[in-house]
Parts: sequence; C-alpha cells; structure tokens
Amino acid sequence: MANFLETNLKKLATMQREHTKLFAIFIILTTIVLGIGLKDLSINSDIRKEMPLELPIYKLNDRISEKFGGADTVVIAVQLDESVNSKSAVRDIRDPRVIQSLIFLDEALQGEEGITSIASPASFFRGEQVVPPEKITETLRNNPQASTFFSRDYSTTIMYVAADIGSGEEKIQSFSKLIQEQIDYTPKPPGVKFSITGQPILRMTIFDLLKRDAVFTLMVAAVLILLLLIAVQRSFIRALLIFIPLSLGLIWTMGTLGWLGIPLSIATVALSSMILGLGVEYGVFVVSRYQEERAKKFSQLDSLKTTVHGIGTAIIGSGVTTIVGFGVLSFATMPMIQHLGQTLALGIAYCLLAALLANPVMILLVEDYEHWNFSRMLLKLTARDEAHVPGGG
Repeated sequence: MANFLETNLKKLATMQREHTKLFAIFIILTTIVLGIGLKDLSINSDIRKEMPLELPIYKLNDRISEKFGGADTVVIAVQLDESVNSKSAVRDIRDPRVIQSLIFLDEALQGEEGITSIASPASFFRGEQVVPPEKITETLRNNPQASTFFSRDYSTTIMYVAADIGSGEEKIQSFSKLIQEQIDYTPKPPGVKFSITGQPILRMTIFDLLKRDAVFTLMVAAVLILLLLIAVQRSFIRALLIFIPLSLGLIWTMGTLGWLGIPLSIATVALSSMILGLGVEYGVFVVSRYQEERAKKFSQLDSLKTTVHGIGTAIIGSGVTTIVGFGVLSFATMPMIQHLGQTLALGIAYCLLAALLANPVMILLVEDYEHWNFSRMLLKLTARDEAHVPGGG
C-alpha cells in the first residue's frame, strides 16, 4: 500500500509539471461548478431537525401534538415607559386605558389564520361591545386569575398568543411581522410600550446572531491566518500560495453542501473558521518543503516529486486520521453532532485535496511567471544596452 501511494504521488508530480495549465484549468472549472452550489446553501433554523426524533420520548411528544395540537407561544409584553414625562402617562399597568388597548389587540388577532388561542387581561371582556373603565377595574379586582397576567409591581402585563407557526425562519418572520403590524395599529395610551418575545422569536433572533457571527468570525479568521502566514513565510506571495488553495477547499466544501441540499445548522453554521484553522497546515507543509528543495538547487520536477511524495504521504496520513476522527461522530445519537462531524470531515478532505492538487500547480505557475518575467526584463535591458553601443542597430 505504501509503495502504491508513493508511486502514484510521484506520477502525480510528473503530470503536474508536464500539464500545469491543464491542471489549473481543471481546478478553476471544479471551483466554478462547486461554487455554483453556494447560492443554494441555507441555514436550518428548525432546531427540532437536529434532535434524535426516533427516540421514544420524541415519538410520544409527536403523538400528543397530533391528538391535542401543538403550538408555539408568542408573548406580547406591555410595560410602563418611565421615559415618558406626561401628566396623562400611565403609571399603573392595570390602568383601564391599557386594558382597552389589549382588548383592541385581542379582537384584531382573533381573526388571524393560524392563531389557536389568546390569553391576557382582555380575555375577561371578550364579546362585550363597550367596556367602561370602572367595570374593567372591578372585574380585574374580583378575578384572582387576572393577577397572573401582571407583574408584582404592576409595571408589566402580558398577552400569550398560541399559534401553529410551523418550522422555518421565513414562517417565524412572517408571523412576527403579522403580530408587529397588529401592535402598530393598536391605539396605545402614553407611557406604555409593547414588545414581542417567546420561543419562536428567540429562536429566530439566535439564528440571526449565528449568521452574523459566522460571517464575522470567518472574515476575522481569514485575515488573521493570512497575516500569520505572511509573518511566518516572510513573503506575501508564499502566503498566498498557501491561503488561496485553503480558500478553494472551503469553497468546495460549502458548494458541495449546497449541491447536496444539506443546510447549515446551529452546530455547523460557524464551521468555516474551523476548516480554515484545521486545513491551513497542509499547504504550509507543501510550500515550505518545496522551497527547501529549490534552495538545494534541485530542478522543479525533482523538487516537486520530493515534495508531493514526501509531504504527500505525511499529510495524507494526518488528514485521513482527522477525517476518520470527525467521521466517527456520524455514529452519535444527536443529528446535530452527526452533521458537525460529517461536514468537518468533508472540509478536511477538500483541504487535503487542495494541498495536493492546487498548491503544487500554483507554485509552478508562479515560478514559471517569475522566470518568464525575468527573461522578458533581461531581454529589454539587453536590447537597450545594445541600442546605446556605437554602431549598434
């Protein structure tokens, strides 16, 4: 097996030297094809899909939901706004004007599709056309259950809105927009403010934060890794020779997920930074070893064979063990952990391929360009010197 690997790695190095441009075209086309999948990459905001639904406890919960109905609860909090300085401002959340606002909002939400139940202080006045302030005060005073909707200091009251929202970020955003629109249409007395919370809203907020953090951490990781490569390699060009193939591995990974229709989840949304950090070492080894061989005055082909053969066997061994380590997470009970392991294993595999295929090709292209540019400049200098020689053409 070792001899087979060594022989094929040497053949790969020879082919890369003989057909450098063809390899470059192949890499570019592969990146374009896989990169197209990025437009279909999505984030799964339904955390339930990341849970072990085959477990008895989840199956029982599903049966109960089917028989008795399952619902998400959105909470509308009405709070005193101490920043309002007005004689007419509300200073006790039990103020009849606040209850009138809740009655208005309750009636508006009753007719909306998907809402299964609403509970608030307004529930005690449902069906009544006109509710005088004195009756509101008396009803709330004589109903002990009403106190459950108020905070102890009577600065906050709440309305529970139960609805079958369904899964998915778009559905939650649409429902949240519907609630907010109804709140905006509701007449409110001065000195109070309406806010929305609850598990669906919190879930959507968390995923919005995750998406922003994923982009931010990816950019920070990319910049820091590139700066460290420049410092370690003491060359901007050599740093790019490592960083660009590493970026290709990341593009291939995310593009493949998009092509396969595998969404990112709460566990995998930030894995881009992890892939960059774990995969950068392969390119460092390839570029550093090649530079060492060239410093010994070996030819391009001999240096490439030594690099691809010597470093290739080492990073393949290292990469495969890492891939297996992450791949074993596929046997975990939690789908969240399974997806994390599978995606990281795929990312490491692509970074390994990029180091073996793209790194040597880029090294050769850069060296060939430098040689061509040096020869061109030398010819220009020679031609200019000859032009200044007496009797020269």
